[in-house]
Amino acid sequence: MQSYDSKVKYWMPFNCNVGLHDAPWRSSFGGQIYKSNGSHGCLNLPSANAAKIYKNVDKNTPVIIY
Repeated sequence: MQSYDSKVKYWMPFNCNVGLHDAPWRSSFGGQIYKSNGSHGCLNLPSANAAKIYKNVDKNTPVIIY
């Protein structure tokens, strides 16, 4: 298991050290970005979106990735 140390404000893990979080270092999200500038497994979100999800999700909410 790899360990990364990125400072985030909204951290929502769903599989050990993989989770949804804000990514203030990114200037764009979605589309084809994953082909040249993806993540290490986490779902990087714009800060405003991460804040909304964080405030509305309960602990142990199932996350389905496909």
